[in-house]
Amino acid sequence: MHTFWVGVGQVQSEPYQKNELDAQLSGTPFLYQPSQDCPESLSRLADRLPPLKIAFVRAIGKNVMETARDALDQGLAIPTLVGEVKTIISDAEAIGWNLDGVRLINSVGEREAIDTSISLVNSGEVLGLIKGQLHSDVFMGGIVRRDAGIRSDSRMIHVFAMLPPNGGRALLISDAAVNVNPSVETRVDSALQMAEMARKLGVVRPKIAVLSATESLSNAIPSSAEAEQIAQLARKVDKEADYAGPLSLDLAISPRSVISKGIAKDSLLGIVAGKADALVVPDIVSGNLLFKSLVYFAGGLAAGIVVGGKVPIILTSRSDPPQARLASIALAALTNSKY
Repeated sequence: MHTFWVGVGQVQSEPYQKNELDAQLSGTPFLYQPSQDCPESLSRLADRLPPLKIAFVRAIGKNVMETARDALDQGLAIPTLVGEVKTIISDAEAIGWNLDGVRLINSVGEREAIDTSISLVNSGEVLGLIKGQLHSDVFMGGIVRRDAGIRSDSRMIHVFAMLPPNGGRALLISDAAVNVNPSVETRVDSALQMAEMARKLGVVRPKIAVLSATESLSNAIPSSAEAEQIAQLARKVDKEADYAGPLSLDLAISPRSVISKGIAKDSLLGIVAGKADALVVPDIVSGNLLFKSLVYFAGGLAAGIVVGGKVPIILTSRSDPPQARLASIALAALTNSKY
């Protein structure tokens, strides 16, 4: 072991290396460590509902198995585990999970796993799908095929319900994971779908902000004119929510910014400005940056699902913490409910 000398005292290398590692892992000082629990507000809403019958597509690996076990234990889901059964049993044993009473369906490989799971949806045996250990393009590619029977008349979009670390109402963010450059029509669907989700989360009259870089129309910023069009089209369809755009992010969420910029409260923008329940983003890049900023800089928990199909779809990431996976299942159960 090497010894380092500092002044007149000896300092062993091990503490020095540990401190150096801590410094490497600390990252920017803006990072915020989120809570390790599924938010109580979402859990209470999900408690009113029966557990969601959901297929875990290729249910192998520690993270997937722990999510399935915990969702069952907490009454959020009745899991059907699809995948290589011998591996599923082995992985369950590794985490101490007794699979008595849990349905296992054998499949080999990624494509067979998603095809088998889709057949379970079409037969009515499950009411949701969650991605296990398979590539996202295989998972979503199987789902969006016209002959798969999962698509509906609505466009399929991804929604994150961003849940504050200290409680409070969720902030919904549209397509941060599925549609790369959503058209005006797709973003109208996003606005309408998020309004419906907000109502199921307890918001009586949701306020939906369509984002751009400015609240003024600008020929140099195409998303500003598109935002105005999206808000107009959504208002024609849904009279039970308020839609406004274009709004910059600060004006959508900050009452102080609304006051400082002199937005009239009774204007189309002012009805939503500073009070938005949901944000329609221009593209996948802005949505992805926004949701990850809330996770890493503000400690938000991202519960995400794909809506617009016949059943809710949970598109997980390897970086998702366990509480985000469970919150996503709770959100899927809520979205699938009829009340």
